Amino acid sequence: MVVKHLFKSIRIGNMEVPNRFVVPAMVMNYCNEDGTATERFISYHEEKAKGGWGLIITENFAVVPEGKGFVGIPGLWNDDQIPGFAEFTKRIHKYGSKVVAQIYHAGRQTSRQVIGTTPKAPSAIPCPVLQEVPEELTIDEIKDLVEKFGDAAYRAKLAGFDGVEVHGARVRRKFTKQAAVPLRDNSQHPQENRTQLPHHIPHLRR
Repeated sequence: MVVKHLFKSIRIGNMEVPNRFVVPAMVMNYCNEDGTATERFISYHEEKAKGGWGLIITENFAVVPEGKGFVGIPGLWNDDQIPGFAEFTKRIHKYGSKVVAQIYHAGRQTSRQVIGTTPKAPSAIPCPVLQEVPEELTIDEIKDLVEKFGDAAYRAKLAGFDGVEVHGARVRRKFTKQAAVPLRDNSQHPQENRTQLPHHIPHLRR
């Protein structure tokens, strides 16, 4: 039976998780507006570790401030955010749990009210929910965004995270979704080009 393996350890790459119980990323909005950790954020996840969860995946670490989809989510876009999350991972590890940072950019799924400026996305097509028209990313901005994902992953490593999870349902998915990248662009940018961002981010090394 599958159940008999629940309490057995499992290896994911170089990371050994003590059991098969995983807390998936869930937005809590418990961080400061500048993306730094709060005691509320730390203690919320610490309770999961105390409870014996083997792997905790933390929500939506924005790679740039304008990539936030919510006001109170964490960030790894500058070095000042590292110390608070270093304390966070230390307290999670105290109970033997592993912790992974989910890094992301909200793309068009945010608003001026949240980030204080016009959202950036692969195309100037509004989010069907928020209805705010984003600015289209330039080629140079796309290249820079790829680097920002790498920088965020490096800061996660410095903060003591055991790994990162790249959120693929926001700006990455928008590059490959026809509803977000118009058909007129498909002829100019074949599928292999439209998948450049999702392809390059996982291969970044620091």
